[in-house]
Amino acid sequence: MKNSFLTFLLDSNICAVEITNVLEVLNYGNFTIMPGAKNYIEGLIYSREQGITVINLRKKFGLKEKEPDKNTKIIVISVKKQEGESEKITLYGLVADQVLDVQNLEEDDEVEARCKISIPRENIKKILKFEDKNIFILGLEDL
Repeated sequence: MKNSFLTFLLDSNICAVEITNVLEVLNYGNFTIMPGAKNYIEGLIYSREQGITVINLRKKFGLKEKEPDKNTKIIVISVKKQEGESEKITLYGLVADQVLDVQNLEEDDEVEARCKISIPRENIKKILKFEDKNIFILGLEDL
């Protein structure tokens, strides 16, 4: 079955999130600093009339830090989490080195991870093959 994913670069990795989770893509910057937040939290941005926590995926995944440039973007996503009887929707901003494209990927093209992966495996939902490249589908539930 094919699903649509927004693909982006993170270090040398091509990562993706399901397009149904993506609300918008913003330019990097204009954060409100959150004192005492974890080191991978860039701060808050305000969009859609609410505060959105921005997560620096490089820091969260232990990758080498990189100065933001004109290609650096914030991908605003919504994540549904089950809390008892109800469902809670939380918005996050994910810092990406560069947003690539929307790709229709065949979910049946899942591959085993035989290559060296610089992203912690617990943050990867699955790995799909597309045009001889591995695309890491991120699990959003544990952000």
